[in-house]
Amino acid sequence: MKTKTLSITTLFGILGLLLAIHTMSAKAAAGTISCSTAFGEKTFTIEADRISFHREDVEGVSRSISSITGDSVRTHKKNLGFTKTLYIDGNKHRINVQNTNEFSDVNDYLSITSPKGHEMTYPLNCHSA
Repeated sequence: MKTKTLSITTLFGILGLLLAIHTMSAKAAAGTISCSTAFGEKTFTIEADRISFHREDVEGVSRSISSITGDSVRTHKKNLGFTKTLYIDGNKHRINVQNTNEFSDVNDYLSITSPKGHEMTYPLNCHSA
């Protein structure tokens, strides 16, 4: 009876491929990301399943004005990034981050749509916190 065995190089190749896939998907989903629009009109922090929008008061102290948990946020994961959709005060907020390894104010944006359909799109400056 003859049995077929895998060579060591084939085994290491399969393990390497699985490790690479796991690393890429974990890197895109992990960590805290802080973002702001070009002139600081909107600033927010994205954690695993929570988004916190911030505002500075008269003394310059930043505080969270609304914190949305994972139940209210729809997340669509992409290869290296994500799109998150949530509703605040009746407005639809869509946050798009194309690549969490390399943030870009060209590809990353916040889009806010009013109930009447008016849409404002802001480029985002994001960084890992």
